[in-house]
Amino acid sequence: MSEPSHLSQIRTAYDVVADDYAALLADALAASLFDRAVLGAFAELVLADGGGPVGHLGCGPGRVTAHLASLGLAAFGVDLSPGMVAVARRTYPHLRFDQGSISDLAIADGVLAGAAAWYSIIHTPPSLQPSVFASFIGSSARPATWCWRSRSVTTNGAIWGWRTGTTSTSMPGD
Repeated sequence: MSEPSHLSQIRTAYDVVADDYAALLADALAASLFDRAVLGAFAELVLADGGGPVGHLGCGPGRVTAHLASLGLAAFGVDLSPGMVAVARRTYPHLRFDQGSISDLAIADGVLAGAAAWYSIIHTPPSLQPSVFASFIGSSARPATWCWRSRSVTTNGAIWGWRTGTTSTSMPGD
């Protein structure tokens, strides 16, 4: 089965810019109180529910994965771009980073206690997003906690999503 063309285009683009991207965004999390607060709340919810493996899906250079690990989560990263995975492994050698696609996760059903998709679904065509989110849920060991951050094409603002157990919220705006 051949890969959708949007995936190969994304992989190539991020492979080309991996080192520059990592350098450009190195301090972005430190500068964003709101991002840290959302990730902190996410970590607290996962830990309160018993903890376990947390996938940072579309991890890029690994900075958010490392932040989640610093909050006490058993975090690992998955990214489509081998270049991004190489940067993440080099920068955070104590953490696990795998090459893979969020649209075809190589994570067995029932494994994850949580999933974070931080700006990684922006490249997923809207028609494919329901199946991507369903794969996050299928990989969860129990009604899991997951969160995502993206940009809306229609509002040009940030879109926040949150799911814990059976509740879900979306928070537009930055």
